[in-house]
Amino acid sequence: MGEVADLVGVSRPTLYKEFADKKGLGDALLVQEAERFLAGIDRILEENAGDVGGGITAAVRYTIAEAETSPLLRAVLTANHGVEPEATGTGILPLLPTSASLLQLASEALVTWFLEHFPALDATDVADVVDAMVRLTVSGLVLPAADASSTADRISRVAIRYLHLDAL
Repeated sequence: MGEVADLVGVSRPTLYKEFADKKGLGDALLVQEAERFLAGIDRILEENAGDVGGGITAAVRYTIAEAETSPLLRAVLTANHGVEPEATGTGILPLLPTSASLLQLASEALVTWFLEHFPALDATDVADVVDAMVRLTVSGLVLPAADASSTADRISRVAIRYLHLDAL
């Protein structure tokens, strides 16, 4: 906490008054990063409102690019949910109490986007394909098989085929 206080130019007591402890500071950083990421997903989806393939591809590319530039976001997206932090060997996981929630919120944003822009789709199918897209994207972060652009294109094709949107 002393190093953080020095870096931001405030006293340690001021930092402790604002965040109480390291966990409070970590939670605040996580919330800020999550809000920034989710706002970006929303912006990407709205920019591609009439283009299902473009929207999916852009959202996956955005996620991969953001995870490459933000170590905190990458840690959140690729955290081993349900695994004890000691077993993973990473000290950051205890600071990420809402990492599963971030994936859930991103998934909910995608489901909402699909159903708002393509209301004829079956909601269960949309939920299934979004779950698969999120898992494939996280898998691509952990074990990349191709570059971000190719990965996004492949995930988009799978989603479009599953939802029978090839004609759109």
